[in-house]
Amino acid sequence: MSRKNSPSIFSTLQKTAEHASAANSELVRQLPVESLEDNPLNRFSMAEDEQFRSTLTSLEQDGFLDNIIVTPSGAGRWRIVSGHRRVAAARKLGRATVPCKVREYPDTLSELRALMGANLHRRNLTPFDLSRQLLVLRDELAKAGELPEGAKEQAERLAEESRLSRATVERYLDLWNLSETLTAWAEAGQMSMTDAYELARRKNLYLQPMVEDYVSRAPEKEKEDFPALVHRAVVWAKSAGEAPPARPAPAASRDPIRTVESFSRFSITDRKCAS
Repeated sequence: MSRKNSPSIFSTLQKTAEHASAANSELVRQLPVESLEDNPLNRFSMAEDEQFRSTLTSLEQDGFLDNIIVTPSGAGRWRIVSGHRRVAAARKLGRATVPCKVREYPDTLSELRALMGANLHRRNLTPFDLSRQLLVLRDELAKAGELPEGAKEQAERLAEESRLSRATVERYLDLWNLSETLTAWAEAGQMSMTDAYELARRKNLYLQPMVEDYVSRAPEKEKEDFPALVHRAVVWAKSAGEAPPARPAPAASRDPIRTVESFSRFSITDRKCAS
């Protein structure tokens, strides 16, 4: 498949910002909050987490330091390209209008590149945020006829678009191999991302039901340190069917097992990632 010479997410974002004023006669407009729509291309988390609460506090104290970027959606409606969280915070604070710049994009893929570029610059993203958004990018590249056929070539194209390494892209996409239960554990911080990546590898998919069963049968006391319990389950499952390790009560002089750190702290309600 011949590859088109297409810009990356970041170069598109830069050129859009540089030429927006000349191309779109760009002015800041106060648009009604009720006229703004969440973008269906957005798959980044909208959880009301610590980052959202910080945005809420900043908006309440200092107002909008950056304008919302929107694009026409028809009939007096506007699709958000950059600023989903700020608009959500404005809604929560009861703001009637927000400052917006209107930009038009030649096609859906260009709009997606701008959306991803803005979020990749501004937000602290989880592996699952990136996994979801990379899948959207892959789908849009396919619709535009710009997605190579081979899996390796696809990963390389996504890596070029997002300026991630190919190995990182492959690792994020592998997260979609996790069961719903394991995904929920990982996003809630109940399983380390190291264990999540290990179980998501194609060669290890058979381990997933073994790990879930091991955890479900564990005594309630062991579930108090859930990430450590999951890690023991992974170690046991990888031992190729050997008997589960003994769990003697630790001596009083020994330190308790420390909770494994997780990169991801968000809960999920829909594994298919409705925005």
